[in-house]
This record gives sequence, C-alpha cells and structure tokens, in this order.
Amino acid sequence: MQQSQDANTPKQLIREQRWEIVRTLLQRSNEAKQAFRQSYPNAPEEMLKTAVFHTYVDGIDAAIDWLVDLELFLHEPSHKLDIGVTYHLLYHLYNWYQFNALLPDGKAGVLERLKEIKELASDGDIQAIIATVEELESMFECGRNYIS
Repeated sequence: MQQSQDANTPKQLIREQRWEIVRTLLQRSNEAKQAFRQSYPNAPEEMLKTAVFHTYVDGIDAAIDWLVDLELFLHEPSHKLDIGVTYHLLYHLYNWYQFNALLPDGKAGVLERLKEIKELASDGDIQAIIATVEELESMFECGRNYIS
C-alpha cells in the first residue's frame, strides 16, 4: 500500500473537513482520468479506464451505498445489512488494490519483465528466470510493499 506524500491525510483531518472533501468529490466529473494519466504516464489507456471505473465511477457509488445501508440499519435494527452492498464495495476496493500494484509499471513494465525472462532463458539462468517470474507474480498478486 502506497502512503500519501501529502501533509493532509484523511486521518489528520477533522470529520467536518473530511465531509467537505467528500461533498466536493461528489460534485466533480470527468477529472479522474486526467489525474490518473498525469500520475501514471506509462499506463495504457485500458488500465486507466479500469482504474477510473473502480475508484471514481462505480467505486464511489458502492461506498455511498454501503454507508446508506449502515445508516438504514441504525434507523431500523430489523434491517439486515446487505452483504451484496458490502461485496460490491469490496469488489471495487480489491480491484483498486490490484491496479495500485500494476499502474506504476503499466503495460511497459510487464512487457519489460517478459523480455527479461526471454533473455534469461537464452542464457540458461534458471534462478534469475524464477526470480523474475516471482516478481511478476508479486505484481499481479499485489504483494509489493509500498509503505515507506
């Protein structure tokens, strides 16, 4: 998980400030793709579209639905929390987690590692091939540690 370099992280803000930021977020449109493109210049278009969808398109709606379901439970305790609503949010969070591991390298990073495997194979360096394959697996399994 990559930590923010910003001085203002959500936990440092008071609740009213966080809600103001959420209100601002809900009023925005079509800015996420540009922000992702700027932050991840090596990522292919397909990856950017998918990242935007899981975070700023359907991901936000899933988060709102989850919060609404929690509030409905407080209003009426007989209301059963909807596991489908929870799953929907987790689906987007998980996909963002996966893309967070892949976006920094983008398609070029994956292709570079595949090229490296071919070169190592022609050299017969089995240990280096295994290490490079494990690195690729780590990328796709989100095994990278982004905490500084």
